[in-house]
Amino acid sequence: MKRLHLLVGALLCLAGASAWAGRPLTVDDANVAEVGGGQIETWYARPASRDRLWTSTLGVGVLDWLELGVGVERSFSAPETSTAVQAKMRLTPSVEGGCNLGAVVGRMHLHRERSDATYANGLVTCNLDGGPLHLNLGAHRLDGGGTHATWGVAKEFDLGTVTAHVEAFGQQHGKPTLQFGLRREIVKNLQIDGTLGRAERKAVFSVGLRMGF
Repeated sequence: MKRLHLLVGALLCLAGASAWAGRPLTVDDANVAEVGGGQIETWYARPASRDRLWTSTLGVGVLDWLELGVGVERSFSAPETSTAVQAKMRLTPSVEGGCNLGAVVGRMHLHRERSDATYANGLVTCNLDGGPLHLNLGAHRLDGGGTHATWGVAKEFDLGTVTAHVEAFGQQHGKPTLQFGLRREIVKNLQIDGTLGRAERKAVFSVGLRMGF
């Protein structure tokens, strides 16, 4: 049970609802970075498990429709380190005033526990007045274990110099996390962000930075 708990927890924290969303969202969008561009993101989080987590990810656009990413998460409570690699694909063009589709597939490894898992996620982004709406539906599977469905929904709000969002996400047989977040670009290509929410009757939060290139 400890092995399963650690890996599922790492999947939800490092991979969000089975994909690395752009900070501070956990629910992912259906777009990819421009070819040769991308982002580095790093953040500290306290999920419902009360673990102290530090996560860093790198995503780079390699084709018009494909972004490749790597990530590492350190739990200072276990202690445990997890790493992951993933491919994110834009399946249909982004449409102003409409919706587009995307998908993510990835592989995660817990080093101390020597456990592995595969995850996949279907993505929908609808560009609405005032800010986009994102929908996720996916699954993660522990090697030698069962498959658990994941889901998420988020709405962004453009408030001028600040962008806000509300979101809900979770996994099969688990209670959802409800979350509110803010982000702001403090200088060109450098963003500061944070989230505050509730899961399993406990407060959860994160604070982070995002650097685009």
